[in-house]
Amino acid sequence: MEIRQALLKSEIERVRAFLTSFDLRYDARIQDTLYAEEDGILVGTVSRADSLIECLAIDPSLQGENLAGKLVSELLVLMREKGILHQMVYTLSAHAAAFEAMNFRLLADTGKVAILEGGTGSIEEAMEGLKKRIRGKWTEDDPDTAAIVVNCNPITLGHLGLIEYAASRHARLLLFVVEEDLSTFTYKERFSLIHLAVKELGNVLVLPSTPYIVSSLTFPGYFLKSMDEKEEEHARLDAILFRDRFMKDLGIAKRYVGTETDLFMVKYNGILQAALGERLEVVPRFQKEGTTISASIVRRLIFENRIEEALAFVPEATRPLLRQIAKGKYEASRG
Repeated sequence: MEIRQALLKSEIERVRAFLTSFDLRYDARIQDTLYAEEDGILVGTVSRADSLIECLAIDPSLQGENLAGKLVSELLVLMREKGILHQMVYTLSAHAAAFEAMNFRLLADTGKVAILEGGTGSIEEAMEGLKKRIRGKWTEDDPDTAAIVVNCNPITLGHLGLIEYAASRHARLLLFVVEEDLSTFTYKERFSLIHLAVKELGNVLVLPSTPYIVSSLTFPGYFLKSMDEKEEEHARLDAILFRDRFMKDLGIAKRYVGTETDLFMVKYNGILQAALGERLEVVPRFQKEGTTISASIVRRLIFENRIEEALAFVPEATRPLLRQIAKGKYEASRG
């Protein structure tokens, strides 16, 4: 038996066909793929996208021969050579135990799929980092703590209305900002604008989301606004991670989201509701002169060079900085 790296298009197509027989999809984000071949027949494969290991599949007749371990071990060597020292795994729940035997740590399991991590760094370290930031603002714990997870691409009066609503009902509000730079506005830009918008709210703390909330590792479909069966499971993992780790470890009593009209986000809110139950509150979207406020409206106006009109939909405290950023976005879009 030989283990090879799939480099040719024909090799990748063979892997793609092999995965189809396991109801797995060859992810467009995949950067490296290994496959095992015996007597010219493909019998196993595993891939990675950045630091995420996925698409592990083994011919059923060979599943007792530790082929999964051999493939993953080879892939880990390749990843370490490329400087990827923290790895995450997205796999079928049936394969989770095999990864745990390779010293990966289970983070969440929907019953269909699971996510694990290994190598340097851990969710425990991420939680300690967040706790340190929280203790920097509040020295004592408070059970009346709420949370909102936002992308804010960019922050609007609608986002601010939701934040103010939640903040008025709890002693503390943790505002997690999605860190992935896969939006029109960068993480740094979004974080800065959010900080300006909420700086007068003394019971609100703006925090990074970490790689464990709405990231390309835990929920890549969020950025593609795609919700097929695989992404539904990703969304469930994201919800379970938030419930079992963030809410538990940080003492969060309730999470808030706004109502959605986009079918993707409607489904995501439903998955959150199923996981969090009464600990999730869905708040009606805010309107301005009969128009539902959304970041997409602000972005559209910016790219139509109607920046002053766009500013009417965002918090006043953010307007000077957003005006400056928006001019750059528009000019860049013109090439």
